[in-house]
Amino acid sequence: MVARSSVLNIPRLNRTSRFQISDARLALVVALSVVGATAWSQRGTFGYTPQVNLGERALARKQYSAAASYFRNALQYNASGVGAHIGLGNVYLRTSRSVKAREQFAIALKFSPHSAEAERGIHECRSDGEEQEAFQELELLVPKEPKNADIHTTYAEELLERDRTPEAKAQAELAIRLDSSQWHAWGVLGQVALKAGDLDAAFRFLETAIRHDNTDDDSLDALGKLYVIRKDYGGAVRAYRQWVRVAPEESEPHLKLSEALESSGDHASAKTELALANAISAESKARGGSQ
Repeated sequence: MVARSSVLNIPRLNRTSRFQISDARLALVVALSVVGATAWSQRGTFGYTPQVNLGERALARKQYSAAASYFRNALQYNASGVGAHIGLGNVYLRTSRSVKAREQFAIALKFSPHSAEAERGIHECRSDGEEQEAFQELELLVPKEPKNADIHTTYAEELLERDRTPEAKAQAELAIRLDSSQWHAWGVLGQVALKAGDLDAAFRFLETAIRHDNTDDDSLDALGKLYVIRKDYGGAVRAYRQWVRVAPEESEPHLKLSEALESSGDHASAKTELALANAISAESKARGGSQ
């Protein structure tokens, strides 16, 4: 389960979202690369998207210095690029620079509230004490912002994580009344319905949430569970495979995908996913964390 959106960071973080390059050599490379970029800024390896893609590949290969350079370069093309801020945050997270990581994830959440990737990053950066402090600050903020749908959605997700289900449902419904495009609030309603055993309502709510935001890992997890209950293992495989795409460095989605694949009869793929889950878990324990 992940920590929630930028709302939880508003009282905690009062930092500028403008990104500054500290590496003079990188700045020189960037300056040279943008000369004449108007005509071809999105071709080849130049431009925001290609640089983010290169950064993600380097991060997957654990080439952290190269990944950081690519993400910083991407931010020269688009300083508000959510993917680049998340990517850089993940570099900092993997290299034990949690303060810098949290700054990048918080910036990403300012530009894209409820970004599941940034939420996960924030969660990984926080200690248990910081998590509880952030939740207490959120509880104080809710009555001060009665018309803020984002805040009610965030509060609903946090309440659900703490098993305060009736309150979570009420907050999600309020968020949707204020703004029907609060897709994470629809996801909360789906998870609440699943807990209550109302599979039809759960499916309807979860499908709505995921159709508009297929990176909502909590909703993907819940949808996978729903398919398993219905013994629709093909559906469970699809849901969990999407969760793996969203969070490839977490062990739980690989493990659940492995179980769904095993139930569907794809034993070879199940074995592969189980091996990945075990490898990620072992690496996490070696770092002193948990996945």
